[in-house]
This record gives sequence, C-alpha cells and structure tokens, in this order.
Amino acid sequence: MMSAGWWMFHGDLAHSGEVTDTRITAETVPALALLHSIEVPGSVLSTPAVVGAYAYVGLANALEVATQIGGQMLKIDLASGEIVARYTWEIPIDERDSHGFCGMGCTPAVADGCVVFSAFNGKLYCLSEEDLSLRWVTDLRHADLAHNQPVTNDSGDAPKAAGWSSPVLCDGRVYVGMGEGENPSLYGFVYCLDAATGDVSWIFCTCQYEAGRHNLPNELPSNTVVSPPPKGFTTFTGTVKVKGASVWSSIAFDPELDQLYCATGNPQPDGPLPTPGYTNSVLVLKGSTGQFVASVQIPASSSYRPSDIDVDIGGSPTLYELDGRKLLGIGCKNGAYVVFDARTFEIVGVRQLLPLHRDGTQVATVDPHGPDEPTAPAPVIPNEKSNQVQGENYMGTYSTAAVCGAQGKLFIGLGGNNYHYLSPGIDAPTTPFIRALDWASLQDAWPLDDGDPQRYAIAAQEDNPLYKMGGESGLSVPAVANDVVFMATTRVALYAFSATDGKLLWADTESFGPQTGGMSGGYGYCMGPALAGEYVVAGALVAGRSGGMLNVYSLPGKP
Repeated sequence: MMSAGWWMFHGDLAHSGEVTDTRITAETVPALALLHSIEVPGSVLSTPAVVGAYAYVGLANALEVATQIGGQMLKIDLASGEIVARYTWEIPIDERDSHGFCGMGCTPAVADGCVVFSAFNGKLYCLSEEDLSLRWVTDLRHADLAHNQPVTNDSGDAPKAAGWSSPVLCDGRVYVGMGEGENPSLYGFVYCLDAATGDVSWIFCTCQYEAGRHNLPNELPSNTVVSPPPKGFTTFTGTVKVKGASVWSSIAFDPELDQLYCATGNPQPDGPLPTPGYTNSVLVLKGSTGQFVASVQIPASSSYRPSDIDVDIGGSPTLYELDGRKLLGIGCKNGAYVVFDARTFEIVGVRQLLPLHRDGTQVATVDPHGPDEPTAPAPVIPNEKSNQVQGENYMGTYSTAAVCGAQGKLFIGLGGNNYHYLSPGIDAPTTPFIRALDWASLQDAWPLDDGDPQRYAIAAQEDNPLYKMGGESGLSVPAVANDVVFMATTRVALYAFSATDGKLLWADTESFGPQTGGMSGGYGYCMGPALAGEYVVAGALVAGRSGGMLNVYSLPGKP
C-alpha cells in the first residue's frame, strides 16, 4: 500500500512531480502564505516527504551530534511547525561522503507505517512513521550477514560508498542504489530489501563484468564477498575493468511492467561518451528478481561539447504516458534530455537543454572547458578550445523533470553548483534556470523571443527572474500543482510560475535567510519543494548559518 501525499522523492513511483488534488492554481497561488520558517539543527540537502499532517525531513551535519559528525531525521507538524519526533545517528569522521557531508541527503520514503532512507555512512534505515523509533538498519557498505547482505564495498580509502539515492518503497520491497563513482576501487550496486525486516532479497552490480554478457542478479565481484559466498549468491572471479557506475538518484518503478529504471553515473576510469558497460545510462531491471532487462546510454551526440566528461546522471528518471505509450525521460549533466519507450527502450527524442545560437553553434560562455583556477576566475574561452579540452560540464542539468499532464509539458531545472572558478554553474544571460518542454516534441513550450540565442519572451517582464541574476542556478527539482510550476534556485529562492507561459505568479526570495545572490562562490541551496494538499514545504542549506531552514507555506483557509 502506498501513502497519499508527497510520500517519496518527487511525489510518486514515477517521479512525476505533479499534484492535481490541491487548491493551488495559477489563480490562487498569489495568496500562498508562509506559515512557518523553522530553523532546523542541520543542513537540508534534499526535498522533504509530506504525508498526512506531517513533513519528514533529513539533515546533514546535525548540530545535536558532537562536532556535527552525524545526521538526523525530523517529523514536523505542519499546522504548528513543531518537531514532534526525531531520530539521530552518529558517523565517524572517516565515514563521511566525498563532499565532506555527514548525515543524509535524500528524500525518505514514507509508507506502510515506515520511514525509509539511505545515509552517507552507507546504511539504510527504517523508522516507525509514528515516533521515528528504529525498526531496522542494514549496512550496504560493509557485509551485514544478519540481513543477508554479503557485500563489502570499501577499499579503505576515500571517497567512500555513500547513500545519496532516495529509496523506493512498494509492495513490501525497498529499492535503493549505493556506490561511489569517483573511487576507482569501488563498485555500484542496486539493492532490493524486504521492507519489514531489512533483509536483502537481491543485489545487482551496475559495473558490467564482461562485454557481450549481462550481469546476473546476486552475481557479485569476488573481492567484495567472503568465500564461499552465502547461499543464493555467486561470484565473478575475473577482472572488472570498469568501476564506478553509481546510482546517485532515486529509482523509478513501474509496478505494471515490474520494471525498475536506475540512472547510473560515470565510469572509473572516465572519458567522453560513449562509455563502457552500464555507465551513464538508464539501467532497467525486473523489480521482483533483479534480472537485467535493458540499458539505455545517453547518446554521445547529445553532449553540449564533444569534450564533455564526468557526465553523471544526477537526476532521476520520470515516467509518463503519451497517447497510450509509456515513456521515460532522463536529464544528464551533459545538458541533454533523452526520452525513450519504457517497453521497447527505443530512444524517441533527444533535446540539448543548454542554449545554442540560431545557426546551431555553441555559446562560448556556456560550458567552457579550461583551467579551474582561483587566479583566473571566469576565463573567456573560445568554442574551438573548449571543444578540444576534456572537462566536466558544470552547466548541464542535475534536475528531475516534473510533468504537467493537463498541458502536455515537462519542466526541468538547468545549471549546476556555483563554487567553481571556471564557471558559476550557469550562464545566466543566455540560460533559464528552468526549461519548459512539450512532452512530445521536446521543443520549448513557453514562447521565445527573437534574440540569438533565443530566450523565453516572458523574461522581458521586469518582475520575472529568468536570466536576471548572475549564477542563479536551477540545481533543484521543479514541482507542478495543476497549472503552476514551482522552482527553487541557488539564490536561495522559491518561485511559482504559470505553466502556460512562464509568468511569475509568486516568489519567496527572503525567508530562507541570508541570500547567496546566486553568485559564484556563494554556497546555498534549496533542492525543491514537496507539495501535498494546500501545503508547500521546502528546506535549504543556507550560507552563513550553522544549521538549515524548513519553510512551510499554505493557502488561506483550512488546509
């Protein structure tokens, strides 16, 4: 049984990011009011879950743990703003994630009386929905034979395998990814666990062992398990040449097809597309057994520059249906959005989300490749050089698309982090921090102007924030309520736009706390809102604060 509300990452198993059973519309959203701005004792690095009258939000670097080496899960009453329950755990300092975070950075799945989440210590937790007391915890970094988990995915050095993936909870099973794509000694895995006990049902390694042969479920690298392996598991004893392929994001699930859609990251060693095995792809597995079904890689021709490397997929797949055909859309850090048939796996559409000139050439200030040096910030690099020098695309999408079914549109954030000297994560004068797409053609679904490159025409209105603030990035995920699309940015700000044409309907640019102004070197994020009923709930990591913020908004009247 599944919960009502925004009960897991992006609202549902399909990660649609869409809510229609709400009074929030383009007509009513200007009256949206801030009920509570709650200072929470740690950074919020994810979207909350909202079920019933409560929000469930996880924290990184929790202040209530000595030296902030740990995390916390909070249950917050939406009406009062009070924290009614909490669960806290510690993490040894050498168990932190590769970015120095402790605690957690995912959205919990809340259903069947459970609150399930993964953490940066490589463990998966299940708490009681009522009081957040611990039901079980399963170690997915080190062997946990009491839970039928035989894998030790730890080379002893950093970065460590960590849990960024928001779990999926359905029909008594939990699905989650765990790994680390920047350590050449580590592997990526997808786990299926029993939701009642935390015992592992099956494991699939996302690093393909041999070209021309697909991995089997419960077939594990021999150097990760004890010998002989536990009953039901086999080992691959050859040399696995390509590591990484970590599942960073939440897995989408179609119960009718019994198919999981798992987005993977870059390999180790890395390089430009195409990359070997299941890397930089959507890996399709049977939910009941873990059997390999298909792997669809991001096409090499879709990269903004042929020299793009480290093109992780940071966002999650989105399932939607068009004219009776099930489709899956996925964004990539190379700036592409790819749509394929969820049954046949045929790619039916590819769109480069980053701007191009009218003649199809690249914009020199978009995705520049060169030295990332503090002595030469924001260098001006011609296209010819950027296209030859291999480098990470800091300006592509890390976002997950939200569906607007009534209008046949997809919305997705653009831009990356804002702390590189080479680029602030977005070229604001040419690039919108949210892109509106027709879900059939993938062409822009908001009117464009006559410029070169073209921009959304609505941005000419003085109050519209698109293209206005240098470095204001759409690193977060959008959410749709009827004909309204919400989008958070690195300003730190939360906006509501008309899904029809992009008109600004509502904004909060003040209450999250000290603003970064979106500029390069600023450090503040709101990773997007959760929508449930008349509530909008969004958390943030804000520059200059020792903790974080959680804002609760609602329409006037009884929620």
